[in-house]
Amino acid sequence: MDFEAVPTLAIIFGFVSFCVYMDYRVKILKARASSNGTELEAVNRKLEEKTRNLEERVRVLESIVTDKKYRLEREIETL
Repeated sequence: MDFEAVPTLAIIFGFVSFCVYMDYRVKILKARASSNGTELEAVNRKLEEKTRNLEERVRVLESIVTDKKYRLEREIETL
């Protein structure tokens, strides 16, 4: 058996193994990225809905506070 080819075969085997491993890692990272994207979209939708609800509540409170009758009642209470 020719032992001079062993180091060359070891280098080739190592390189091929490394390429296979890196391909596996890329596939795993792509899968994680796509699943995180859908989760983030769901969270984003919930936060947008909360924001709309809070904006509506602020509009209602602003209309109450700026109402003349409300201000008059508050002034009467403070007297």
